[in-house]
Amino acid sequence: MTPASADSVELVPASAEHADFAARLIPDTNPALFDYLHRQDARCLHEHIAGQWQHAQGLFSHAWATLAMHDENPAGIALGFTAAEHAAAIDPFVMQALELLGEGRFTQLAERFALARYVQPTIPDDAWYLHILAVAPEARGRGVGECLLRHAMDVAHDKGHASLQLDVYADNPALRLYQRVGMEIIIETTIPPLTPEGIKTHYRMAINL
Repeated sequence: MTPASADSVELVPASAEHADFAARLIPDTNPALFDYLHRQDARCLHEHIAGQWQHAQGLFSHAWATLAMHDENPAGIALGFTAAEHAAAIDPFVMQALELLGEGRFTQLAERFALARYVQPTIPDDAWYLHILAVAPEARGRGVGECLLRHAMDVAHDKGHASLQLDVYADNPALRLYQRVGMEIIIETTIPPLTPEGIKTHYRMAINL
């Protein structure tokens, strides 16, 4: 595949209409974790993320996201926020999860999240946090992910943040991209009770801006 240039990738604000696309991509950023939280129920997972995406608030809202278009097709998404915005998005996320999942499945999600939340260390007040960076399988190898990442870094810098940070599981191929642009591992997290679930080492990575 020929790598994409910045000119061949168009970045636009994401919208609610991209819910199915987002729900297909987001779980791929951390399959073991998303499967664990949704008890390996792929349909439940897809419907939950698609529903969250369509809301104007929440941790997976389209309002926080940038969409990459390549060859006039959706190719990837980047979703991020500040520490304060992340904190403010938690309550809407919880309310939406209860509505979308129902009380029983929501309770199971909350129980499993009690341990799984430790894969994400605290976000510093002066950092911009890249919560999701995902590229469609058919668009990988074309520079879409790097274009989204560098755009996120530019946005964070222009808004005066000291660093851009993200979390990634150790076997994620995207780790090579993050290292190539100069990101460094600053925290390594392993949760032994979740290792049998396939949730292994996670890294918090950062780059100073």
